[in-house]
This record gives sequence, structure tokens and C-alpha cells, in this order.
Amino acid sequence: MEFYEKLRIVAGVLCLLVAILRIVQFFFDLGGAVLYSAIFVPWGEYVTLIEGIGIAIVALVFTFVATGFAVLVYLILGAMVIGGRRLNVVTIGCNIITAISIILSIRALSIYGMLGEFNLFAMFFLIIYIIIFAICLVSYIRIRKEKYQKKLI
Repeated sequence: MEFYEKLRIVAGVLCLLVAILRIVQFFFDLGGAVLYSAIFVPWGEYVTLIEGIGIAIVALVFTFVATGFAVLVYLILGAMVIGGRRLNVVTIGCNIITAISIILSIRALSIYGMLGEFNLFAMFFLIIYIIIFAICLVSYIRIRKEKYQKKLI
């Protein structure tokens, strides 16, 4: 097995790990999961008690849906990265999804910074996303290079 294929398997396993950790975060750090997925919640505005309860309920429902979607996406992505080793579409899709996840993780960490708190899950997710992005980017460059060299021969 070639070194780059092993890297792709590592990226796929990390995607599966992200799916599992999202479920763990939902059950053990619900506040962090809500902060991570509630994109449209205005955190700096003051509201009445009824509005606050409504926002909390909507944020919780949206978090449940977003966590389920993220778990499903990363399970499929992990299986595709492990199974489709020579497909550019899988690598490009993995990079797009992890780039979006990196942006959302940076957003969550900046909100934690504004609140004066630190969340280990958000930092761990950011590190894993950056590793997955780098591995898939290297893999994509390697696949393109091999295809280009085959065309020259």
C-alpha cells in the first residue's frame, strides 16, 4: 500500500471519528453543540423571557437536526474517502465540506473567546478538520500529478 493511500485511510477514519465525536458532543456538551450549530441566533441581543425560551427551543431543535446532518455527512464522507481512493470528486468534496467545518469551528471559537470561555470540543474539531483538509489536499495534488504524468507517457 502506497503512503498516500494510507493517508487517505487516515483521513477517512478521522471523518468517522468526527461523526462519533459530534454525537458525543451532543450528549455531553449540549451548550457547545448549540453554539456550534446555531448560526442564525443573535447572541448579543437582549430579549424578553418568552423570546429567550423560544430562541432556546428553536436553537435546540436546529442543533438536533444539524448534528444529525453532520453525523450523516461525515459517515458518508469517511466511507467514500476510504473506499474511493482514486476519485477526484471525493477528494474535492471532502475539502469543501471540511473547509466549511473549519470556518464554523473558527466562528464557534471566536464566540467562546468573546464569552471568555474555552471549549475543548471546538478546538479538537478544528484540529481534526485542518488535518483532514491537509490530507485530502495532498491526496488531490498527488492524484492530479499521477494523471498528468500518465498523459505525458
